Amino acid sequence: MSPRRELNPESSPAARFGYHLRKYREQAHLTQEALADVVQYTGAMVSMVERGIRLPKGDFARKCDDYLRLDGALFHLWEICRSDGAQRWFLPWLEAEQNATTLHTWEPSLVPGLLQTPEYARALFTAEPGMPRSHVDASVASRIERQAIFQREDPPMMWVVLDEVVLQRPVGSPAVMRGQLAHLLAISDNPRITLQIVPLVSGCTAGLLGAFVLAQVQGHEMAYLETAGTGVVTATPEVVQKLQIRYDAIRAHALPQDASRDKVEEWMRKWMT
Repeated sequence: MSPRRELNPESSPAARFGYHLRKYREQAHLTQEALADVVQYTGAMVSMVERGIRLPKGDFARKCDDYLRLDGALFHLWEICRSDGAQRWFLPWLEAEQNATTLHTWEPSLVPGLLQTPEYARALFTAEPGMPRSHVDASVASRIERQAIFQREDPPMMWVVLDEVVLQRPVGSPAVMRGQLAHLLAISDNPRITLQIVPLVSGCTAGLLGAFVLAQVQGHEMAYLETAGTGVVTATPEVVQKLQIRYDAIRAHALPQDASRDKVEEWMRKWMT
């Protein structure tokens, strides 16, 4: 059996499937060889799948799902991973995010993924047009697992600027919004995360063209721009520089940290009523 190594489930579709197969197998207290015997594949095959080296065929996924009594959850995940090639454009940004020393985020509409609660993320994925309900759990888990960067020994410094609209926009139920805003308040206590709110009364329009994130990775800058389709990942110096200027212009309209916390608390109280 190959030595165990931890997988980043967002690094590839094969890694996502392998990560969850290992989790389910270990929950069943099975070795790789034991699972291989019952599904009639080799231990080496199970090992390669769990290490994200290859995405298996559907027969393998279905047999594992049946034996582990997962009621189709693992097979549905396999279907997601098989069709997940469209998400490969996002992999360079995931790598940048995992290795970033600083992150500067602007978001005019929604709480950024790195700061979302599971309930908030679930509400977003459930509302996604064409998203099968069977895919929602895996998508939520993948988003929340990205937040592990803040648990590493040298987490990135993160500056987050949100439009006040983010606090007002109903995503899920009032309880979901209360929980999400309480999470933002808790996050703002982290000395490596700075949260600021741009109030509606500021009249700031510099950020209305869309959300973006700037990351510093090993001495160079990268940017991620959200779009209605897939998004754009770029390291083009001219584009990054323009976004840095735009970020500074937006942040100039933001409230100081204490006043930003007050604004979050204000809206949390409103969601209570």
